[in-house]
Amino acid sequence: MFMKLVNALTVAGLFVTGSYAKCLSEEFLCCSGSNVEVQYTDNTGSWGIENGIRCLIKQDESTNEVLQPANQSSSNDVIYGDTFDSMFFGAWVGGDEVLPEYPQPNAKNVAAFEAVQGRHLDIIHHFVIWQYNDWEWTRNYLDVAKANGSLMMITWMPTPYTAQDILDGKGDEYIDTFVKGIKSYGEEIWLRPLHESNGDWYTWCTGKDNINNAEEKVAAAFRYLVEKFREGNVNNVKWVWTTNNGNSGEGTTLTGSYPGDDFVDYISIDGYNFGTAQSWSSWSTFEEVFRDAYDAIAKFQKPMFIAEFSSSELGGNKAEWISEMFRILPERFPRIIGLVWFSESKPDNEGDWAINTSEAAVEAWKKGMNAYPQANRKNSNNSIEKPVETNEVATAAPVESAVAPVIKGDTFDSMFFGAWVGGDEVLPEYPQPNAKNVAAFEAVQGRHLDIIHHFVIWQYNDWEWTRNYLDVAKANGSLMMITWMPTPYTAQDILDGKGDEYIDTFVKGIKSYGEEIWLRPLHESNGDWYTWCTGKDNINNAEEKVAAAFRYLVEKFREGNVNNVKWVWTTNNGNSGEGTTLTGSYPGDDFVDYISIDGYNFGTAQSWSSWSTFEEVFRDAYDAIAKFQKPMFIAEFSSSELGGNKAEWISEMFRILPERFPRIIGLVWFSESKPDNEGDWAINTSEAAVEAWKKGMSAYPPAKRIGSSEN
Repeated sequence: MFMKLVNALTVAGLFVTGSYAKCLSEEFLCCSGSNVEVQYTDNTGSWGIENGIRCLIKQDESTNEVLQPANQSSSNDVIYGDTFDSMFFGAWVGGDEVLPEYPQPNAKNVAAFEAVQGRHLDIIHHFVIWQYNDWEWTRNYLDVAKANGSLMMITWMPTPYTAQDILDGKGDEYIDTFVKGIKSYGEEIWLRPLHESNGDWYTWCTGKDNINNAEEKVAAAFRYLVEKFREGNVNNVKWVWTTNNGNSGEGTTLTGSYPGDDFVDYISIDGYNFGTAQSWSSWSTFEEVFRDAYDAIAKFQKPMFIAEFSSSELGGNKAEWISEMFRILPERFPRIIGLVWFSESKPDNEGDWAINTSEAAVEAWKKGMNAYPQANRKNSNNSIEKPVETNEVATAAPVESAVAPVIKGDTFDSMFFGAWVGGDEVLPEYPQPNAKNVAAFEAVQGRHLDIIHHFVIWQYNDWEWTRNYLDVAKANGSLMMITWMPTPYTAQDILDGKGDEYIDTFVKGIKSYGEEIWLRPLHESNGDWYTWCTGKDNINNAEEKVAAAFRYLVEKFREGNVNNVKWVWTTNNGNSGEGTTLTGSYPGDDFVDYISIDGYNFGTAQSWSSWSTFEEVFRDAYDAIAKFQKPMFIAEFSSSELGGNKAEWISEMFRILPERFPRIIGLVWFSESKPDNEGDWAINTSEAAVEAWKKGMSAYPPAKRIGSSEN
């Protein structure tokens, strides 16, 4: 935003050289409004080029009524992301001046803005320029946001570098200070680098230098920054990609600099209604400012918000502009999940973007916001209820806790239930779930299976075989979790590429399949029973090699542009063998979507075993992996009937889950009658066990798939 004025004045100079008929009291032709005929190239949506002739875009009349925030659309599924649970509001609030043209938000100005709007700021926006602002300076403003209970979004401006400069490593020393600083800081931060690259006002803009800032180079520079943080094992950054609402300069498009889904957490748009503040500008509605960019980037399946926006008071009615914005958001822009106002009194030659330029503007902003509930952080202590101690099974879904924030993930909206249900035998020791057995299990528990668990062994089970069982899950309306077992390979074998041909068939197959699939490779590596277990071979399966092998698999799918896989990392509930720990094989947050635990109560089925409660089975592993800020579930579990009471074991599990294991968001039962020398893990070993399972589940509403048409 800051550098746009120079470019805008240059464009204005081009305009006044022509002789055009008047349009809306301006000395330019009216544009037809056709998206085919008009190439919109400004920053505001107020003018364009039609058949080689510059023209102004005519505005529409509109009502001031504010709509309720449906934010749902049959044709535009809302993607909320994993930070806020509803529409969030933020602002750039100016303040403490370090450079005259770059004031920053201090505590005083944050408080003043919140007082004006009468509402807490979910996001505090912050501009950091590489040439002037180092980590320690930045840290001061992060502390302001933290103390305010707000999240900080940093627009990270790599002046004086081009995209090519970044790729050449010229900013590495500076970047590394932020990698270390942000990792040490620990709090979630949103980083927004290389914003508005489809303009011509910043050193990284394609329109300023379409050689060193060619769109593919800007995209590569974005990926370069993300990889620097990944290499530093920084897990507390959300990456925001931003397009300007209009293109400016040769070689610019609205989406050409997009770095790819694997490198972006949120997508956003910047745009302003300059009104008549400039000789080249005219009044533009919110829809006119944002419609083209919104429609262009809606193809990316990422949470979308407006990262910078405001309206002038000149040339129209700012209050009505704001009211109209809130009125049309649910219908015309249903994917928008956040609004970050740019509130600063700029010089007269740009525009007064402050929210409080008039009482009417403030009231319109407050009225619009009040239609939305206050956003809660999904992994914060907001709206947390501590369960009441009782011997009864909890009567409400207990995935909230005052002790540990719940991280729900982006697949299910509440506690999910799944099972391995046995069935069609391919190898005697590895039966698989067919439609008959899925239906039989659902009939027993009286509830739909959210997850169908499936074991796939590389040595025996190819993609086409696996596809059959995926079709069973799909037909049942369930999600498939595949425990992907790389027998006969070690972790080192995988790193040496010995499984590449097999892996590639799944990369292609899963990409083509299209449905979301959960992949759970290298599970229970802290044991000594599989070929990839550290306890079986602590040289070829050293924990760091298992972690590297997990990353290797993820990268193979990323290289194949596979976007429909969720990666599940699993530890066994106890270690077995030399060199094993509960968390040592964790591959890093950037390679994991869900964390999970496997564990069983063997009762007295074995000579070495004794009855263990659910807490005794899972407490150590739960406490160990709780440090990872990922959604957590139990991926395999069951109880024997031998040595105790299975029904009471299940009831006790449901009773203590909310208090002792609040991070658990899903349970996947292992239901199979194993030989006597292991245990009968089936859910229906007794009517009492089935009833305890059904009663415990009934306290939770049926889970819905986030983004599904069922919601």
